[in-house]
Amino acid sequence: MFAKIDLSKKMKKEEHKGLMPPLKERLGELQREVHEAGVPVIIVFEGWDPMSMAGVINRFMLPLDPRGFSYHDITSPELLEERMPFMWRFWTRAPWKGNIAVFDRSWYTRAVAECLDGGKCKAIPQEVIDDINRFESLLADDGTVIIKLFLHTSKGGEKRPDRKGVAPEACGLLMEDLDSDRLYRKHLPLLEKIMERTDASNAPWVIVEADDLEYAEVKVARTVIDRLETAVRGPYRPDTMAAGPKVTSPRPDVDLSLKLQDGDYKGQLEKQQGRMRGVQCELFNRKKRLVVVFEGRDASGKGGNINRLTQTLNPRTYQVVPTGAPDDMELAHHYLWRFIRRMPLPGHMSIFDRSWYGRVLVERVSSLATEAEWKRAYREINDFERWMVDNDIVVVKLWLEVDKKTQLERFIERVDDPRKTWKITADDWSARERWDRYTEAIDDMLERTSTPYAPWAVIPSNDKNYARVETIKRIADAVNDALD
Repeated sequence: MFAKIDLSKKMKKEEHKGLMPPLKERLGELQREVHEAGVPVIIVFEGWDPMSMAGVINRFMLPLDPRGFSYHDITSPELLEERMPFMWRFWTRAPWKGNIAVFDRSWYTRAVAECLDGGKCKAIPQEVIDDINRFESLLADDGTVIIKLFLHTSKGGEKRPDRKGVAPEACGLLMEDLDSDRLYRKHLPLLEKIMERTDASNAPWVIVEADDLEYAEVKVARTVIDRLETAVRGPYRPDTMAAGPKVTSPRPDVDLSLKLQDGDYKGQLEKQQGRMRGVQCELFNRKKRLVVVFEGRDASGKGGNINRLTQTLNPRTYQVVPTGAPDDMELAHHYLWRFIRRMPLPGHMSIFDRSWYGRVLVERVSSLATEAEWKRAYREINDFERWMVDNDIVVVKLWLEVDKKTQLERFIERVDDPRKTWKITADDWSARERWDRYTEAIDDMLERTSTPYAPWAVIPSNDKNYARVETIKRIADAVNDALD
């Protein structure tokens, strides 16, 4: 990618002086148009020479309103970031609708730097490439404009200051970044390869000839203006085909008559809870993560099952994540953003009481998502769960199934019992009226998102005793299988 770049391109100061004022004015206008259109924007700056990069980035940001953009200087990960999956730190920095996120270096530099650190690898692992492509594709398909700029300079460039005589303009730069010649020699093969494999139509690379800063500044401005003008004219339209081949939904064949007698319940529950305590210790000792997803019909017993699951666990290494309607900030981000932020630490578990599957269930049935959005979500969810599994997260997904008669009995019980009335809402009755539409959405979900790496388990839940014991057993079995 770099061999054919003509680094002799220059621009006279007089020409630069004449071109920049209208470009700056247009950048400011487009920032406001992007904000009004609710378009999130990511601008990635990569390059060899951090001092030149700092100058170009700062000049680029000057025409922008600081209230409408965020600047991210990406260096070595902080302690929490180091403990989380690689792309987590960038997901959490993703812009909200109408905001611009400027990355001064990004996941590309970190992928190379963390690969080279201590000689860990000679080539970027394929799973890292896949992580990056999934991240950019998920955001781009949801309407994020991704602009990737590489500021390319000559090998060696101008002489850089040594550690004893750092120039004033180097303030704020890391010492190890000042030797651009070393960076060039060390990073070129890896960076070129990773850029070639991430040069996608919805997130293309633009190489900026940056030996001459005036030329670079103009090219950066023109590139950003061109992409933003395209974005405000009309959103990117991704492929909306549903994900992959379908499997047969196991839900219709589940035996809802299965029961566990009261006399056997306590002993069986204590046995499975004991297994789960062992699983918790094993996860902690081996620094493995667990994500458990509870989905099911209203009144299928999700809360009660979660209560029995966690009843005898150590609260220090698990979190229960209840999922309700998203707040304003969550609505302004990709729908997966709020769940990615709640991923577990190594040795910990996150238990989701409802989850990202709301996209293909309630949002589909209630028309809160467009048909294109919920159809695309099958692939997005499979990619998201693939990302989790690739980052050593065990994923267990449980669908709690009850029949229509049992659900009605539980609804009436909640209405009649003052201690349980808080559990029943108008939304529950509304969803019941759309039972058949939900059934269609449920079966599509089970068929489209039950994968070898994250399969669904359907739990017969007409009998609470049986469901509670079976739920814990399925989780313990799945974790033990994953750790073997």
